[in-house]
Amino acid sequence: MNRIGTKEKKCSTCHEERPSFANAARVKFTCSTKDLALAVVAASKVVNTHTTVPILSNVYLLAEDGRVRVRATDLEVTLEQTIKATVSEPGSVTVSAKLFAGYLGNLPAGELELSGSSTRVSVRAARSSYDFHALPADEYPPLPSAIGNVHFRVPGRAFREAINSVIFAASSEEARGAVLMGTLFEVTGNSCTVVATDGYRLAKRHLVLPEPVSEPLKIVVPSRALGEAARNLGQNDQDIAVSLLGAKANQVAFTSADTVLVVRLVDGTYPNYAQVIPQKFDRSVVVEVAPLVSSLKRAELVAGDRASLVRVSISQQQLTLTATSDTTGNAYEELAVEQSGDDLSIAFNARYFAEILNHLDTPQAVLEFLGTLSPAAIRPLLTEGEASQMYVLMPLRQ
Repeated sequence: MNRIGTKEKKCSTCHEERPSFANAARVKFTCSTKDLALAVVAASKVVNTHTTVPILSNVYLLAEDGRVRVRATDLEVTLEQTIKATVSEPGSVTVSAKLFAGYLGNLPAGELELSGSSTRVSVRAARSSYDFHALPADEYPPLPSAIGNVHFRVPGRAFREAINSVIFAASSEEARGAVLMGTLFEVTGNSCTVVATDGYRLAKRHLVLPEPVSEPLKIVVPSRALGEAARNLGQNDQDIAVSLLGAKANQVAFTSADTVLVVRLVDGTYPNYAQVIPQKFDRSVVVEVAPLVSSLKRAELVAGDRASLVRVSISQQQLTLTATSDTTGNAYEELAVEQSGDDLSIAFNARYFAEILNHLDTPQAVLEFLGTLSPAAIRPLLTEGEASQMYVLMPLRQ
């Protein structure tokens, strides 16, 4: 049976009846299968699978001037990557992000030819030939481009390390508010401080910028979007340009090489995190990170409840972890430490404690305390210089 608006055409190689869309083509290009697959798979991670707007389920492809722009958006986060291509007919198409990413991810290395219209996208690669339904490209949201006056650059590697070392501490619960689901950027001069907290733990990282900003900046960026930025930007330590967009400066663009990520900022005031951090500590220990993480994970198995409560006792150059449960049993772990100050007994969430330690850059950590009910600080142990990382963990009542 003929499909509406198509004509049957004999396929000379497989002798099957198949529709031809050649006459309706509005875009046509050839490119590397791997390059397009990587761009489409990255873009598909931005797509909201529960969207009620059909066009937002698609990825947008724009071919012109020897390149193809691959874009996806959920209206809060927009990712666009550019790849090289041989463009024979400039134009644009959209196709299902999930479907297209799955298809491209299973193609062998080589080249593919894509042609499309407002209703169909056809792909030919080696002996593979597929047609996909499409939606009109002119319905796809444009990429925001109005650059504001505030912008700065940060080295790609430093940016990725900073983001990956703090965003885990942001809240994942919508009930706690959008602000705590975001990550704070405080920029003054050539100093950039990145902070995330969920109210139980706090992660802080300091970056040195290659050039100072023209004016101080304080913005809150959704942590989910920063995860995408860390995955897709600043490869090979390329600088990342950060710019506020729009007349109201309510969006920020992260740009590096052939990739740009535009994010709608969180509207709200970030908590005064400095009030949570004690000004001084009177006790500290130096401990090996790996053995402590393993001990915490074992003790958490026994603790078992939602709070994952483990008791930490420090005495005579020794750190002891204990956990007790009526249903699972008792846990006891002992580690040698370098202790300074008085003995201490304090309780923490074992999972939160271990997660912080896993993000340290050094094999040894410094744990600082100020009593049983005061927040503790966790830092990497450095032989010289000041640590750019700091974490704060709230204690639990025993």
